[in-house]
Amino acid sequence: MKQHLSILKFYGHNDQTIYDQVYLVMIVYCLNVLAQLNTESHQSSLQINWLLKAFLWKLIYTWVQKVQKERDP
Repeated sequence: MKQHLSILKFYGHNDQTIYDQVYLVMIVYCLNVLAQLNTESHQSSLQINWLLKAFLWKLIYTWVQKVQKERDP
């Protein structure tokens, strides 16, 4: 599970903190899939994740323009 959800290490040692971390990573994965579906991007989930991290602090239209350029060659 750690490999598929990109969890490098668990930050807690009790059951509840591990569950919380796994749930959080699953939510982030689902949000990445929703972003991929809403933008109709053909990029992988990993690439969408990278783009979202890269453009996190930039204006949203920058990210939308980037995705649209890649979608319309």
